[in-house]
Amino acid sequence: MTRTTRTTRTTRGTRDRRLLGAGSVLAAAVALAVTAAPAQADPALRGTVRISTGVNGAAPDDQSWSQGVSADGRYALFTSWAKNLVPQPTVGGRDAYLRDLRTGRTERVNLSDSGEALNGWTDQAAINADGRYVAFESNADNVVPGMQVKGRTEVYLRDRRTGRTELVSGGLTATDTDQFHASYAPQISADGRYVVYVSSRTDLDPTVVDPAPGAGAGAGAGAAPGAAPSLARPYTWKINVYLTDRRTHTTRLISRDTAGKPGESTSFRPTISANGRTIGFGSLSELLPTGPTPAPAAPTAPTARAAAPELALARPTSAVYYTWNAASGKLTPASYDVDGKVADADFDATVSPDGRYAVYSLPEPGGSTGGHRYHTVLHVRDLRTGAVRTVSGGLPGTTSVGSSGHGSITADNRWLYFDSAADNLVPGPQHPGWDVYRQDLRTGRTERVTTAPDGSAGNGSSNAPFVSAAGNTLVFESTSGNLVAGTDAPAAEGSQAFARPTGSRSDDGDDQGEDQDD
Repeated sequence: MTRTTRTTRTTRGTRDRRLLGAGSVLAAAVALAVTAAPAQADPALRGTVRISTGVNGAAPDDQSWSQGVSADGRYALFTSWAKNLVPQPTVGGRDAYLRDLRTGRTERVNLSDSGEALNGWTDQAAINADGRYVAFESNADNVVPGMQVKGRTEVYLRDRRTGRTELVSGGLTATDTDQFHASYAPQISADGRYVVYVSSRTDLDPTVVDPAPGAGAGAGAGAAPGAAPSLARPYTWKINVYLTDRRTHTTRLISRDTAGKPGESTSFRPTISANGRTIGFGSLSELLPTGPTPAPAAPTAPTARAAAPELALARPTSAVYYTWNAASGKLTPASYDVDGKVADADFDATVSPDGRYAVYSLPEPGGSTGGHRYHTVLHVRDLRTGAVRTVSGGLPGTTSVGSSGHGSITADNRWLYFDSAADNLVPGPQHPGWDVYRQDLRTGRTERVTTAPDGSAGNGSSNAPFVSAAGNTLVFESTSGNLVAGTDAPAAEGSQAFARPTGSRSDDGDDQGEDQDD
């Protein structure tokens, strides 16, 4: 039987805010960190709960989005426009919140160094393994004393233990005063030492000299210094990936070509392994000597550019996914197809907590809804052996034009969670929305996990899953109104953030503490 479904994401429009950087937050740590976590830190979840809940259980007055989860599954991170989630009044707009799944307490975590609410917004945030540190971006001017450029988005880190907030994307030279430059999309290592992010600033790594005369790093080609970037061609901006070591107070450029120069185009959505030694990111820059070549069989962004060059250049949908190794300093393409060719991956690729696997979506022909001529299929590549497997191919004898993406993998590399609009991943009744699924990478078994209490599908769309390193807790966002026990509301227009236990520690006697590579 041949199955089809829509390729348009009903709530996936919220993913547009993450195209250049976030989306997947480091949601896991190395197995050692999981083993060391105290047993009582495990959340006492008995089913799906909405974590974006107002004070005294009130309904949230605006929408929320998932951002991550601590290694032991206790702390869930999300952002929200809602103004009634904590007693302290909102000053800016979208804020970052942390929910203690054991106590049910919610706290705002994008706070100033003095503990005040910010007068700007936070779009993307990340949490470290034990939940002590939260990295976030903000354009507020009251985060730390001595803000260099008023209103410019920068990356900060909040220490929940000490109550202090520090500027991460400060730079040692502090010579870039362009108000249009920005740093954003932070990800953080398990111990909180390393923070990776993207930035158009030119003064973060003092060892790098950009020879481009006169042009601001954030401006489009040919723009005058200090000019506002062109909104029509955002992917012509020079935006690069940087890694800050908070212990040594040094920052290094990661997205550089073989001559050591910064990438000439846009890099986005960096992810980092738990130990901070492997970084993955997508880039439209040609960082290799000859430039990576997309797989010719897939109708990727280069194909679209042939029909509408200006539109496709301004809004590409995919790019080569790279990984960088701290030990060797080597940058290599990671997004290979099953035929061994480098291909353009969707913007939500990531690396596994141990840095061994790259998880990414590649386009395949077939698609019609919303004008798409392709859909995306999730792939996993072993960076050590080079082996590539397809994850979201569907049941035997079926096909679909529904896309899959946003993979999140447990610390033992066994369970892969992802969202999908495909209607051929599991047997039984389907619905046209997006759902979150998981696949057992040992057995290949796939199951839907964002369901109503009776096991039926949600009545909206569920997206952006983040699984804890321990594999015991899933955090995601959804428009469904029937996921929580005792509720049966219709689907909402805006999304809310949810958490649920995965049950994978007891499913069929599975032992998630066992390493799949043994």
